[in-house]
Amino acid sequence: MILLSYRTTSRQAISRVVGIHHHQPLRCLSTVPHDRLNDDKSKKQDFEYCINLVRERDREAFYCGLLMPTKAQKAYFVLRAFNAEIASVKEIHYARQQGGPSSSPSQSIALQLRLQWWNNAIRQVYGDVDDVDKRNRRDPALVNLSISCWDSPIVRALYHVNQEHNLTRRFLERLVEAREEDLDLDQYETLEDAKRYAEQSVSSLLYLSLETFGVRDDAADEVVTFAGTGIGLTTALRGTPARLTNGECPIPADVLGPEFPRSQLINAVYGEHDLDEEHAKQFQEAVQTMAMTAASYLMEARERQSQVPKAARSALLPVIPSLQYLSQLEKAKYNILDPALSEPDRFGLLFALGRTWTTGIF
Repeated sequence: MILLSYRTTSRQAISRVVGIHHHQPLRCLSTVPHDRLNDDKSKKQDFEYCINLVRERDREAFYCGLLMPTKAQKAYFVLRAFNAEIASVKEIHYARQQGGPSSSPSQSIALQLRLQWWNNAIRQVYGDVDDVDKRNRRDPALVNLSISCWDSPIVRALYHVNQEHNLTRRFLERLVEAREEDLDLDQYETLEDAKRYAEQSVSSLLYLSLETFGVRDDAADEVVTFAGTGIGLTTALRGTPARLTNGECPIPADVLGPEFPRSQLINAVYGEHDLDEEHAKQFQEAVQTMAMTAASYLMEARERQSQVPKAARSALLPVIPSLQYLSQLEKAKYNILDPALSEPDRFGLLFALGRTWTTGIF
């Protein structure tokens, strides 16, 4: 079990690295379209766009958002919409490959540019005029990317959320960096690598959620480090059937075994034939190992949840869907290809979310 080994720095160190103090006023960016940002109708439409996007792409996150207190709810949906957009870059990549040739260099560059677009958007939100201009001069293709970012309702909404909550920029950057590192990866070598990615891609989102509640301390961050790692590993397991059809394997090589015949797994997903008995048992044990690892992190977060102020524990609601899935997976005897796992118990989930929201304990 780790403690904070995947968090490279404390909040104080992060502030020194990026040169931004949490209470330092943000300077304005000359390219901000003030007419659209300051218009109340446009702001309302931008937030509604974020809510609708989360509803469409991540129904469980949407349910959690409905239970967030008013002061943090808008920010929650904006951050989730931002995360959904950067996560979709790789999904779009695979959707375009279906039935076609493998990724070409030009496709890879296009995907990198899309993530660069989001990096530029973060710089714009934080008012880094000089930094953006320097990068644009080095690569003229980025000029249009910088200009176009304000056409995005998510970027405009993120600008307002940042003005209200003064979010730690480094956590937003880590979300994009995680997607960049994962873009061309089809399987992690080790479980430790998978844990690291889970912390970077999920815990960073939870750190930001805590900030919207006004909580900025390492004790609370410790809880969401465990929670995010557990959620991330569970999310990888949940996506296994779909990702196998894309040629990916979310279960790390050191858990599954380097010689495991992944082609047989893909055929099993498509229903062409089942795994032979030996490999089926090996696959089941690998799934169980990863599931138990995810559960251990979520249980550690549960044990430490008192370190998060009770008024801010709604930020931990995303733990509930992961706990529910792991329970269903255990009942399915870790047969991750069981069709029943693709049909979530929504009534049970809503009940569990409601209980956690009422008691402040998950």
